[in-house]
Amino acid sequence: MNEFQLIQHYFKQAALSFPNKNVIQSIGDDCAELDLFDNHTLHISIDTLVEDVHFPKHANPYDIAARALCVSLSDLAAAGASPIAFTLAITLPKIDADWLSEFSNGLAYIAQKFQCPLIGGDTTKGDALIITIQVHGQCPRGASLKRSGACVGHKVYVSDVLGEGAGALKQVLASPKNSEGLAQQYFYPLPKIEYGIWLRNKASSCLDVSDGLVQDLNHICTASQVGMNVYSENIPLSDLLIKTLGKEAGLQFALSGGDDYQLAYTAQNCDQGICIGEVVVGDQVLVDGAVPSAKGFQHF
Repeated sequence: MNEFQLIQHYFKQAALSFPNKNVIQSIGDDCAELDLFDNHTLHISIDTLVEDVHFPKHANPYDIAARALCVSLSDLAAAGASPIAFTLAITLPKIDADWLSEFSNGLAYIAQKFQCPLIGGDTTKGDALIITIQVHGQCPRGASLKRSGACVGHKVYVSDVLGEGAGALKQVLASPKNSEGLAQQYFYPLPKIEYGIWLRNKASSCLDVSDGLVQDLNHICTASQVGMNVYSENIPLSDLLIKTLGKEAGLQFALSGGDDYQLAYTAQNCDQGICIGEVVVGDQVLVDGAVPSAKGFQHF
């Protein structure tokens, strides 16, 4: 099977490269062509995932694909953008029919769930499995969410419980084909697309929690030129996380572990979400009034 047959068989399938009102031209030409709604802006984000860095090499290909597309779509959620389509560039050590079939099915599951079809990409041969996904979304002009905009006196919120993704890592590394329990959140961090859309014109700043709550909130502090005080007793932890790892360890995973892909945002007042702190005068995130020692995930 050559590259073109691979694309036709595994990626240009009806469940994955399906029709979309925004897609004029999909897989098959040198470029895909998209159409935006009137008075909307285009949002683009790209993520690269490398085997044994961003996912276990021997995990189920279905789970790998689901995770890869979920974490990419989460960037659109953080901007308040609705998905249009995505492209995929994948480097494969070899062509494995069973692996590719499961991988494409995992992509199709998430693509269908969020109505975001595959419209093109590239396949290459290399020494390691590397997955790069670029997502495209749209938002009404002037309504998108950004990291800048937080103001002193605003409150700090998160969309749901934290810590499960990082808390699952020990299980995921020991048993990469087990996607139950905490690993469910690791492999299926479903992006908060509808939540992000709801936050348009409500949140003063927003991002998704990928590298750890404290580290990511510091990005808002830098962009908005403010500080934050977060209260540890307000950090939401799931019963499963506490039961599995204990409350103290769970809190540390929530503050610095990453891989949650919940939305963290600021607003003057918000009737949805979990309030964990406040925006204050300063230039960094404090936890219970002190600079936290824990750091988030570092890419280098």
